[in-house]
Amino acid sequence: MVKILRLFLPLLFFSILIHAQSIRVSAYTDTTDYKVGDYINYHVDVQRNKNVKLSMPSFKDSVKGVDFIEQKPVYSEESNNKVIDKYTFVFSKYDSGKAVIPGLKVFYTEGNDTTKKFLRLGSIHLTVHTLPVDQNADIKDVKGPLNIPLNILFIIIIVLIVLLLAVAAFFGYKYYKKKKAGTEIERITIKIPPHEIAISALRKLEERKLWQQGMVKEYHSEITEIIRRYFEARFGILAMEQPSSELLMNLNKIADAMVIYSKTEDFLNNADMVKFAKFQPMPTINEEMMKQAYEIVKGTIPKPTEEIKEEVKSV
Repeated sequence: MVKILRLFLPLLFFSILIHAQSIRVSAYTDTTDYKVGDYINYHVDVQRNKNVKLSMPSFKDSVKGVDFIEQKPVYSEESNNKVIDKYTFVFSKYDSGKAVIPGLKVFYTEGNDTTKKFLRLGSIHLTVHTLPVDQNADIKDVKGPLNIPLNILFIIIIVLIVLLLAVAAFFGYKYYKKKKAGTEIERITIKIPPHEIAISALRKLEERKLWQQGMVKEYHSEITEIIRRYFEARFGILAMEQPSSELLMNLNKIADAMVIYSKTEDFLNNADMVKFAKFQPMPTINEEMMKQAYEIVKGTIPKPTEEIKEEVKSV
């Protein structure tokens, strides 16, 4: 039995020595005596082999009694196949008394071994003092009033600058009033008739060749929107917000719209079938829609006498 112990004791000592040499951890603060609001720099130094991987604890969530401020960037350096990591965590305490940074566990693994081991940091006891207050001293401002010595030359320069600015402002205002009085600005407002706007929009839509590119639904949506906007501008009805049946009923009450009523009914029915019934129209129908749109607009262009009456009414 003694021989067996003599055989294994050196091996046991050797393994403990390797373990001790693979990683070493120490924790410390700059001091243990602080005033309220001071920054407490908590340092953790780790010396480890390159094959040792660390898992540092969450000091922000684990340390109680003091307020976590920040974690500074980790400083690392390599020397003789060793890695030295320096961690700094900043805390503070805003009331007086005792505080403890507990001894937390630093977990690590070695090489390909996934077994987690740990070393426990030593706890650090701190004392936080309030600032001394002299109860017998008079109450004073944080900082006394600042007296700015005035120089007579400085005062004269300031007065001259103010006078120059006042004179420049006076003559500038007189020049502006004179120029404004001698200039008459004539504003001319050009009102484009609704039918010209609609025809221009139809031409642009025709040039885009939507239905020829397979965008049939988009083509019918845009062409009906052009005609509806035309009806709003031409007849003063809320054509954009009304279903086709209600729009046709309102057009039926307008004398100038009667000439295109049946054409508009066919036009809206075709568009609704494409938009709501997923109807796939023949190319001839798409072409007919554009033809009908032009005819609807051109068939309701106001006569010259009607335009003159409209201008007089607006004046």
